[in-house]
Amino acid sequence: MQHTFMEQPQERRCAYQICRYPVSLIDIWSLRNGTRLTLRPVLPQDSGLLGNLIQGLSSTTRYNRFHGVVKALSADTLQQMTCVDYRQHVAFVITAFDGGLERVVADARFVVDSSGEGAEFALVVDDRWQRLGLGERAMQALAHAADRQGLSWLYGSVLSANAPMLALMQRCQYFCATNRYDERLVCVEKSLGAHAVQTRAVRRHWSSRWLSALRSPTLN
Repeated sequence: MQHTFMEQPQERRCAYQICRYPVSLIDIWSLRNGTRLTLRPVLPQDSGLLGNLIQGLSSTTRYNRFHGVVKALSADTLQQMTCVDYRQHVAFVITAFDGGLERVVADARFVVDSSGEGAEFALVVDDRWQRLGLGERAMQALAHAADRQGLSWLYGSVLSANAPMLALMQRCQYFCATNRYDERLVCVEKSLGAHAVQTRAVRRHWSSRWLSALRSPTLN
């Protein structure tokens, strides 16, 4: 989030049907060079495009995204990532047109946890489209969608060697702390809505939820 997927997703049919596509979450803007980008909720038919994105990433970017060596995603995994219910699982893609064909250049998503109050997020941006503001735009979209659902916080794990992602987390005002038992990882979290002003309460909550895993904050 493991082999070929270029054709299989197109042949498979997802039984899932979106009851109400969240059109209000679509965002369209242009880069300084005039390139038009669209951030939109993912659709089941995006599995091939998403597969192309993952396969086209550098090995370092794929490792940072999945915290391990991944060359490609299976058809079943791509189906799970594109057939989302927009309640427990919310996912966005950022697309651009290249030679008249739509191309996915970033993927962002969150899954609501068992508490029903928070959600774990994931983000990846195509190497050739990094440092253009796509990551920050995607994180803003995730925060907006999560807040609209009444969630209290977003959180995730970032490899400690992934300096660009950690810098993005700081720009997006995420609270960061290293993992005591796995120093490869940095746990990041941001409170949402009315909870955003409750900094002390959030950190107390963070400490209790990650009590066995965290030490003193080092990156905020």
